[in-house]
Amino acid sequence: MSKPSFAWLPEGMQPHFTVRDLVFIGIFAAVAKAAALGIAFVGGGMNPLSLALKNFVYTALMLVLAHKVQKPWTLTLAVLVSSLISLLLMGQGVLHTPGALLTCVLAEFIIYALGGYHRAFNLMAGVLFLEVAGKVVSLAVAWMYYREQPALIAVPVVFISIGALGSVVGLAGGTKLVKELRHASFIS
Repeated sequence: MSKPSFAWLPEGMQPHFTVRDLVFIGIFAAVAKAAALGIAFVGGGMNPLSLALKNFVYTALMLVLAHKVQKPWTLTLAVLVSSLISLLLMGQGVLHTPGALLTCVLAEFIIYALGGYHRAFNLMAGVLFLEVAGKVVSLAVAWMYYREQPALIAVPVVFISIGALGSVVGLAGGTKLVKELRHASFIS
C-alpha cells in the first residue's frame, strides 16, 4: 500500500476534505470576492470607506468559513480560489498571489501550533495573521512598483493601513457573526 501524498505533514495538518467542505470553501470564497467587488462598485471605487468595509466583510467571512470548516488548509484553499477569481476577472494578483499563499501556509501552521482548528482563539489568531501578513505582502508589492520613486509609497501605505483597520474591525464583527450563526445552528 502506498503512502498518502501528504504523509510528510504532521497528523493534525493532513488535509481531509469532504465534497461538502470543498463546496463550502468555494462558495464562501466566491461570496467574499463578490461582496468585495460589489462594495467597491457601489462605493464608487477605492475610497477609504469602501476599502475598510470591503476588508471588514472579507475578514468576517473568512472567520465564519474557518469556524464552519474546521480543517487544515481551509484558509489556504479559500485564498487560492479568491486569488484565482481576482486573476481571471480583473487580471490582478499575479504578484500578490505567491505572497498570499505563503502567508496562508504560515497562518495554517500558527493555528496548528496554538492547538488546532477547534478553538475559536486559534482560528481568530490565524485569520488575524493572515490578514496582517497579507497587508505586509501588499506593502512589499507596492514597494516593488514604487521603489524608484520612494516618496510615492505614502499613498499605498495609507490605503493598506485603512484596509488593515477594516480587517481588524472585521475580526471583531466576524466573532459576533460566528456567535449569531452558532445560535442559528449554522455553525456547530
